[in-house]
Amino acid sequence: MSSWRQQALIEAPVDEVWSLIGDPSKYPSWAGRDVVEVTGLPSVEEGATFRQVTRTPLGRREVNFRIDDLEELREIRMTCDESGMFSRWLLTEAQESTFAEVEIGIEPKSLGHRAFDATLGKQWYRRMADGFIDGLREALARSGQPRER
Repeated sequence: MSSWRQQALIEAPVDEVWSLIGDPSKYPSWAGRDVVEVTGLPSVEEGATFRQVTRTPLGRREVNFRIDDLEELREIRMTCDESGMFSRWLLTEAQESTFAEVEIGIEPKSLGHRAFDATLGKQWYRRMADGFIDGLREALARSGQPRER
């Protein structure tokens, strides 16, 4: 298993950042080209599942995700049932801004996923983390929130 962890200061209040991160149905509005569509999430709660259409190095995929951990305004962790890929966000209030930490990785469930992780994993996870943080900042700027310092 490998993962990529990245931290960033986002110049927006934690509740504004959480409004995007804490609701997977909003991911297509900020997660860049990786997350195309999210469906089947009537309420955001621990144990809830949803379908996500994602662009991957292997093409477009439709997979089920599960919300493993959820602490309002603080943490959300989700795992793909098929591959074992996960993302975990931790948010901390930093005066008028938000300190965000994202970890993206995989606990591979198949030989193919293990091979991907061993060869391209770190690059892919880092690119995703960069894109997610940039996408969050852009979405918050579009909604009238202040930009990065």
